[in-house]
Amino acid sequence: MAFNRYELTGTTLTLPNGVKLKRIRAREDIILADGSVVPKGTLGGWVESMYNLDQTGNSWIFGNGKAYGRARVSGSAMIRDEAAAFDRALIYGQAILEHRALAYGNCRILDRARVRCDAQVFSFAIIYGSATITGFSRVGGYSRVAGDVIISGHALLDGWPRLFGQVSILGNAIIGGNSRLWGRVVVLDFARADGNSKISGCVQMKDNSHATDDAVIYGPILLEKDDKITDCSLVTNCDSDSDSSSLCPPAPTITGCI
Repeated sequence: MAFNRYELTGTTLTLPNGVKLKRIRAREDIILADGSVVPKGTLGGWVESMYNLDQTGNSWIFGNGKAYGRARVSGSAMIRDEAAAFDRALIYGQAILEHRALAYGNCRILDRARVRCDAQVFSFAIIYGSATITGFSRVGGYSRVAGDVIISGHALLDGWPRLFGQVSILGNAIIGGNSRLWGRVVVLDFARADGNSKISGCVQMKDNSHATDDAVIYGPILLEKDDKITDCSLVTNCDSDSDSSSLCPPAPTITGCI
């Protein structure tokens, strides 16, 4: 394992806040997690110091990607395009931060998670598993997002929510409080989940529907319009003869950024 994979060049970039970055250059061939190679001599992205990009492993910063402050990129992680990690953000495992995405505060992005387009991860949020944060979405607070979860559109996660499985949060949906979502839950439009709500199974929440307080929702079920579930309500259509397949649509397709 090499301990001098890259060097700092004399090329500098001063950010609007006065932080001075230096461009990196590979000192040897670097084999990335996907099997591609960064050839020796290749110019990479920007760092404030060698602390920002580990000298071991096979992590890399491409193009105009940036890592500064006490942010650190390690393992097999990558920053690409115009993406940036700063403050005390940690990017590791095989995580990818790309396009114009930002990671800051004390957040952590790891495993095979991807943060892309104009998404932001901040505060003490942790993104792991194969989760994807995309679009203009924002994930902050003490959020935990894992599994195959997709956060997209202008969705917002804040507070202490936990999302696992194949959950999709889209549109202008807001997830907060101490809510727990798992299974094949889809929340979109202006729907909200907060309080101590627990939502699982095949559930769709859309329009202005709201799950809050101590709501317990187990699908298959559709919440729409101004539906509001609260106060330890247990809502289920498990005994319904209706076709529930439409309530468990496939995960949304991850498209290119605007």
